[in-house]
Amino acid sequence: MNDQVPTVQIPKSGEIRMTLLAVGSSVALARELVRYALTNWGYGRSLIDDSILVMSEITTNAVNAAPGHHIRIRITAHDGAPLLECWDPAPGLPLPRVAGADAVSGRGLAIVAAYAEDTGVRPSATGKGKIIWALMPATDASPPP
Repeated sequence: MNDQVPTVQIPKSGEIRMTLLAVGSSVALARELVRYALTNWGYGRSLIDDSILVMSEITTNAVNAAPGHHIRIRITAHDGAPLLECWDPAPGLPLPRVAGADAVSGRGLAIVAAYAEDTGVRPSATGKGKIIWALMPATDASPPP
């Protein structure tokens, strides 16, 4: 009997990619993967917390856009700052909305824009779906070795 628990190996630099099912529990997994990767890469607590929030929002958008399909997340660094991406197969682009005071959704893109240095959407290289990305600020960053 093998008593080993499976683990995710996070390299000291490079990138992390994971394919997830577009269900609510995948958002929590994406958040924890960001926490684990950025902590392992030496980023500061404030930037890690902000990055977790941003990944939560872009992953939630993907889950809502393509429920039950596969989505993909990618975590890497660009010029020393975390770059967060989430691909989904849905053709529609996310559109900013004005959420009322009682609304339970509709603020995600505004949150991403508020915390990220830059953000955007690009078509997938395969021509299927899109990638929502967010480049976080480098001010609190310790670039991966």
